[in-house]
Amino acid sequence: MDTRKGRENRDKQESETLKDVMPQGGSTFDQLKGLIQSRDRSKKIIGTLLFGLPIIIVFIFFGLPNDSGGMGGGASNAARVNRTFISLADFAQEEQRIQKMQEYYAQMFGQPITFDPERQKAMRRQAVESLVQLELLSQATEKENILVSDKEILSFIQDMNEFKKDGQFQPSYYFQLLEANRLSPATFESKIKKQVQTQRTRQLFEAVSRPSQMEVDKLNELSRQQWNIQFVRLDREAQGKKVSVSDAEVTDHLAKDEFKKRVNSYFEANRSQYDTPEKVSAQVIVANFTPGNAESEKKAMDKINDLQKKSETEDFGQLAQKFSDDVGTKNKKGDLGYFARGEKEMSLEQAAFSLEVGKVSAPVKGFTSFQLVKLTDRKPVVKAELASVERKIAAELIGKDKFEGLQAQLADALKAGQLDAVNAALKTMGLTWEETGFFGLDSAQIPKLSEKELKMAALELSPKNTLSKQLVTVRNVHYALHLKETKTVEADKKRDETKMMTQQASNQMQDDWIQQFRRSSTVQINQAVLE
Repeated sequence: MDTRKGRENRDKQESETLKDVMPQGGSTFDQLKGLIQSRDRSKKIIGTLLFGLPIIIVFIFFGLPNDSGGMGGGASNAARVNRTFISLADFAQEEQRIQKMQEYYAQMFGQPITFDPERQKAMRRQAVESLVQLELLSQATEKENILVSDKEILSFIQDMNEFKKDGQFQPSYYFQLLEANRLSPATFESKIKKQVQTQRTRQLFEAVSRPSQMEVDKLNELSRQQWNIQFVRLDREAQGKKVSVSDAEVTDHLAKDEFKKRVNSYFEANRSQYDTPEKVSAQVIVANFTPGNAESEKKAMDKINDLQKKSETEDFGQLAQKFSDDVGTKNKKGDLGYFARGEKEMSLEQAAFSLEVGKVSAPVKGFTSFQLVKLTDRKPVVKAELASVERKIAAELIGKDKFEGLQAQLADALKAGQLDAVNAALKTMGLTWEETGFFGLDSAQIPKLSEKELKMAALELSPKNTLSKQLVTVRNVHYALHLKETKTVEADKKRDETKMMTQQASNQMQDDWIQQFRRSSTVQINQAVLE
């Protein structure tokens, strides 16, 4: 571990190196381009910075990634970025990482967390987008000649404690650990390379993002200005289903051949969502442990191993009732009831769906517990018939049509700047305002409105023009914004404005750079992984 003096000397050296290689004069963007387009300069910066980089992708919460997903084309992959495929194995690993991170922080702050279908869907989208962004960044850095040599990758791996014994790198440990996780050296080293590239570009963007004193003063002033913004979401797919539609309207519409054809086409295109999914019922025995506590984890593992042996000759339900640490299922003999995919913790769910009825799983490790799972029943997928859902689909389509008409009325009211008319339209649609709560105008993100388009639209509001002039569209969802109230507060003298502005500016520049590269790239996401 570095001493404080050693860290200070290293920071000074990095600063002098960056100053030495930074092009003088020109805009910030010109300076950045000068850095990232010069291979020699990049190498000089990297030589100073590389070996202090943390390990980002490997051994976070769950150990090494798995390489069992293959790299073929088409449906066997989660996404494609130009000519590079993102495997389903990498996608599953990233989804698991995100879930464990959410579980970790929920436990840290003492908050309950349930992985309902909507949360699972959001995690899957976050996982695939995270991998796409990482691949785009890697390809963009290659294009700009920000390269990572094989020698640097080797040095990086040799410095990882997971592959050392008595302080020395052991090749045998390296290959054994990769083989145990079905991961090839080439794939593992490719992942390390991408993480080094990510850190390298971040350093470059931070180097050209340091603010002037005038900018710091302006940020201080903005931080004193606090706004509270109201917003409302208009999702035709979700909220159109909630619009009131009478039985008479459904009957009347289905009497028209054109509408009946529309219902049939919609059913054929969305047949799977009307099917009853495969479900299983199971029992579970849980042995809790404290994350990060090796002694607690070993005690729980020993307990679950002992119960696994007992389950071979004793009643599983009785064992659950007597020994399980899960209060919710203990008194029900571990019974979880019937559930479909996406409704339970990922590790437990995968174990249950892989079992034969009556069989008990091997110990399954969750984030805070080991589990034994016994499958008690399985219900196959039940395919829907049009006749059974025709009226339901008709009502949904009519509701969506009505919703679009009401949305047009709302858009007209926004354009005219008439708050009363906006509120009346929202009431008819059954919608109510949500609020961000007060935030400083210097904030990098607006609470609950994190998308860039929404932040830009929000900052176009003013005390004189409190309504957004039009609906703001983000991924097919429309938003209306209203500046509800403002206030001025005292400046926080403890804030490090320079550091904050550097981070905000560099994050924005890097994001814009990646998005610019994305616009000239081919990105295809396998929609099946989002369902």
